[in-house]
Amino acid sequence: MLRAGSAGDLQAVYALNRSCFEEYWSVGSLVSALESGYDLLICEQDGELAGYLLTLTVVDEIQVMQIAVAPSFRRRGVARLLSEALVAGADGIATVTLEVRLSNIPARRLYAALGFAETGYRKQYYAPNAAGICEDAVLMDLQLPS
Repeated sequence: MLRAGSAGDLQAVYALNRSCFEEYWSVGSLVSALESGYDLLICEQDGELAGYLLTLTVVDEIQVMQIAVAPSFRRRGVARLLSEALVAGADGIATVTLEVRLSNIPARRLYAALGFAETGYRKQYYAPNAAGICEDAVLMDLQLPS
């Protein structure tokens, strides 16, 4: 089930955020994001948070800020469902943009299958991991029909 997220979802979103990302957002950052106009799309199954998508719309562009899927729901189409719902509801939007870790091959393949094109790189974009390595971000765009 997909639905718009709200402040009531943020504790669960924070827990998933923290389990998925080395550089996770605090609850305060998530609250601030919603208060400043970010959109949160929630995917639930049997009342459990399967995944979420956090985006920011600026004029005619949607920026995907985060997409996360709970480990127990991975490889079941949750990220595809969230991404497709985003695109389907993107009336008046020209471009959807995102950044993804260079090493995140499954995500890059999914986005490519959805029509995103790799448009560039941000060198050493992500903070150092446990081994002290800063990873590059791959920039991807999806141009939507007008």
